[in-house]
Amino acid sequence: MPTLPSISDKARLLDKARHFFAQAELRAGEGDLQQAAELIVRGLHYEHRAARLGPQVLRLIKSS
Repeated sequence: MPTLPSISDKARLLDKARHFFAQAELRAGEGDLQQAAELIVRGLHYEHRAARLGPQVLRLIKSS
């Protein structure tokens, strides 16, 4: 049986997302908008992965 992800896994992913967002802000300030956009997308990817962590719930609907 797979183990549930820990809170530290989620925190680690969110830290990576924040890092990418901070780098994107620096690149945008330097005028490198292409690189900033790529970093934002990478940050959003890590936010999405963090949001998906946790127990998965499956609803079973019985037909009558």
